[in-house]
Amino acid sequence: MKQISGLVAAMALAFCLSSCKGSSSAAGVTSPSSGSGGGSVSGISGTVMGGLSPIKNANIQLFQAGNASPIGAAVTTNNGTFSIPGSFSSGLYYVLVTNGNAGSGTNSQIQLLSLVGAGSSGASNVTVNELTTAAAGTVLFNFGLLSSTGSVTAPGSANGANNALAQYNNMISPNGSLNTGNSGLSTNQQNSLNTLANALASCVETSGSCSSLYNAAKSGSTAASSMMIATYNALSVTGNASAIYSVASPLSASTGIPIPGSAPTINNGLATTTNTFSVGNVPFHLAIDASGNIWVITNGSSNNVIKLSPSGVSLATYSVSSNPRGIAIDAGGNAWIGIGSAPTLTELSSSGTNLQNISISDGGNGLKAVAIDASGNPVIATNAPVNNNNVQKLNPSGTVLWTATTLDSNDWVAIDASGNVWVTVVGGGGSNVTKFNSSGNTLGTFSSGTHNPTGIAIDASGNAWVGNLNGSNVLELSPSLTTLGTFSMISRPNLVSIDSSGNVWAAMNDVPKVQELNSSGTSIATYTVGTTPQDVVIDPSGTAWVTNTGGTTVSQIQSVAAGPQFFPYSGPIWP
Repeated sequence: MKQISGLVAAMALAFCLSSCKGSSSAAGVTSPSSGSGGGSVSGISGTVMGGLSPIKNANIQLFQAGNASPIGAAVTTNNGTFSIPGSFSSGLYYVLVTNGNAGSGTNSQIQLLSLVGAGSSGASNVTVNELTTAAAGTVLFNFGLLSSTGSVTAPGSANGANNALAQYNNMISPNGSLNTGNSGLSTNQQNSLNTLANALASCVETSGSCSSLYNAAKSGSTAASSMMIATYNALSVTGNASAIYSVASPLSASTGIPIPGSAPTINNGLATTTNTFSVGNVPFHLAIDASGNIWVITNGSSNNVIKLSPSGVSLATYSVSSNPRGIAIDAGGNAWIGIGSAPTLTELSSSGTNLQNISISDGGNGLKAVAIDASGNPVIATNAPVNNNNVQKLNPSGTVLWTATTLDSNDWVAIDASGNVWVTVVGGGGSNVTKFNSSGNTLGTFSSGTHNPTGIAIDASGNAWVGNLNGSNVLELSPSLTTLGTFSMISRPNLVSIDSSGNVWAAMNDVPKVQELNSSGTSIATYTVGTTPQDVVIDPSGTAWVTNTGGTTVSQIQSVAAGPQFFPYSGPIWP
């Protein structure tokens, strides 16, 4: 995952898989033992399978995210069963299987994985097999937690750990089969997991001859050297798909795992879960603080800011003046809210205390967009009337540092890593994207192909992605305001976000959809949400949050992004 260090405190290394090829020395442990990892864990039992056959004499090691030492260990019986007694608290745990005999002799190359969430009663009847490994690898890879060397680290937050486990459970049933009862697990995703699982079986159900898998799952011209590296390469290198499918196809009968009729793209993403939470009339914009709490503007019959926990539980309601519009959160956790009815910038503390109300001169009657620069200065944009189309930067005390003018109503604002301010301008006076430097001097204006541009976000390369509402496309602009791409969308895109993998998320104004593009502008996925989605923001754990302005809800698209958005436009500053 790119550029997300410093967002939240990183959890410690969970365990290392890269060092365990050919031995039981995974996670720095040279042999199975009771372990000395944190917590009084265990209480886990289950079965290890290679296809339809149990794997006997396999080394089982249990790890908790954030602790590099195993909490417990065991060796499987002739029936492939294992048990690590005890009890352990809730959280994300990993079961790692190495070595063992699936029926063709001892195989030192075996590396199988399962993700486990433990409650007070522990986890029972856990199955570890090729499918669980394919699903765990897919989740870890898409969360940026599986490296090219096969090592696995814990998510950067407890909420991220919970969401990773939720995604795994979306894919895999407790018996180790695909969770086909989950409507979010598409046919393409099932084909991806089945193909990868069968390819992994070619290594498991032998006496250690894994050359077919390793040669199929190459990185460039370099063959994989372990099952976890092969898993990473299979997920990351799309050109390997045909070779991996050729390895997988003959194994279906012996594994009992169906194979598709042709080679799929191996990584078809995560099985999504979309949740909906009531917040009040006309949820408009939202922002997310460093703890993952969601702050939602509602400006229908009530003018409130609703604060939700990362799991969607209502924490507080804060009343503000009439017609709140934009919101941004600074590095100190304070929320800055643009009030549209009488141009005012309101600052709330992290606990909702009103810290100040700053009257905005020359603000007309339409203060809308708010962003925070790296120095904690709020930048605001007004959108009415014609003679008051201003962009202003203030210091944290409310003193105006500079004022700049645009050609017409301003819709949204973004700040890039150099402190430059980008503004989308709508209306008959001049539909365009205008760029100012950090001192308020105009750097340029882009108008070719803009049709009521709305949302704007800046990626890690400094390129701007613009939701072209009336053009039903998204524009990619270079830092010098040249067109890098025009990408058609399923409908009219409103606000946009960019996750830490560079994927672009856009809320569709007139259909209940959010569309995700990769950094090349190719559509990755479409997610169904509520009525008239307006804003979409990615939280630190990779969950997308969407305001459904046509109703009373926000939608949570759970853990499908790689990590939080880049520089602020409606959300927090991520240094």
